[in-house]
Amino acid sequence: MVGTLAMLAAVTAGPAAARPAGGSVTQVAVGDSHACARAGDGRAYCWGAGGSGQLGNGDTPSHSSPVAVAAPAAGVTFTRLATGGFHTCGLGSDAKAYCWGAGYSGRLGNGETTDRSTPVAVAAPAAGVAFTQLTAGSAHTCGLGSDAKAYCWGSGSNGALGNGGLGDRSTPVAVTAPAAGVTFTQISAGFSNTCGLGSDAKAYCWGSGLSGELGNGETRDQSSPVAVTAPGAGVTFSRLTAGFSNTCGLAGDAKAYCWGAGGLGQLGNGETGDRSSPVAVAAPAAGVTFTQISPGIRHTCGLGSDAKAYCWGHNSDGQLGNGDTTGRSTPVAVTAPAAGVSFTQITAGRGYTCGLGSDAKAYCWGINDDHQLGHGDIKGHVSPVAVLFPKP
Repeated sequence: MVGTLAMLAAVTAGPAAARPAGGSVTQVAVGDSHACARAGDGRAYCWGAGGSGQLGNGDTPSHSSPVAVAAPAAGVTFTRLATGGFHTCGLGSDAKAYCWGAGYSGRLGNGETTDRSTPVAVAAPAAGVAFTQLTAGSAHTCGLGSDAKAYCWGSGSNGALGNGGLGDRSTPVAVTAPAAGVTFTQISAGFSNTCGLGSDAKAYCWGSGLSGELGNGETRDQSSPVAVTAPGAGVTFSRLTAGFSNTCGLAGDAKAYCWGAGGLGQLGNGETGDRSSPVAVAAPAAGVTFTQISPGIRHTCGLGSDAKAYCWGHNSDGQLGNGDTTGRSTPVAVTAPAAGVSFTQITAGRGYTCGLGSDAKAYCWGINDDHQLGHGDIKGHVSPVAVLFPKP
């Protein structure tokens, strides 16, 4: 997920092509000022700010086009990536979790607090327990274990680790179960809060609640999971995504909902006020529902059932991708990156957005102050531009 602005130490760019050496792009993830992608062969690439080692290639300059992440071990590739403020994590093909980048507060989960510019293994939360899902926040990381428990590590300020305390942890600690016998089936880390779906079909959040991002009708921090207010009678969530100071989810009534900070229209309900319980995102067009949703710092994006991408909220840097810099409090369509190309995945960061195209290429748009668009230049873009990968 997202954090504060990173300062670049140096900028390097190299030869580029539209696709990575591993062929097609299968996943794109964005952090504060860096982004990463997974190729079809499991190799990982990152670009943008690299001052804390978050690009994973063994150095710390920023890169304006993707560089290959070092393999965590011989023959080990990645099955999934998660980007945070200044760190990155991934699930390895060896059933281990790895993180790299800023180590402050213990967010790498390896028992230390030092930065690492190549992947290091996250400590197993218990003997024989592997991670099945990872999610990275600004200064903390969480995951689901093969023992059906949720774990978090890193900064515990505001209660983001969900273990009932406020202290930092450099190795995984178990999130308090929200109720007896309830486990988590999905988890998402935001700036300093975390949310998850429970096996009881309820949504839960914990951590910072100042802007109402916990969705429980209050604006207080919580160090253990609290239930998100249901948006309607019998309505449950099928997916949750936590952002900077707001959270969004897809519900069983075919609607998308957001809550938390809304001063710039990032809740998508046509208003500009904060909400401490879920409000429905306006439908982008008649009969169109959302199949994916991703809140960033001050804007939010989603994929529609009409095969189009939509964004709303702050737009001073063109992060909505519609060709202008005017903010919107309801969804506007992102410009198609090429004729006949639609988006299959979208993810919002700090003033920029990236997506995966139906042509198996990665695209980004918005601010480019740390070269996070991966286009090989230093110019911001108000419409999608292709990420330029190193030539094989």
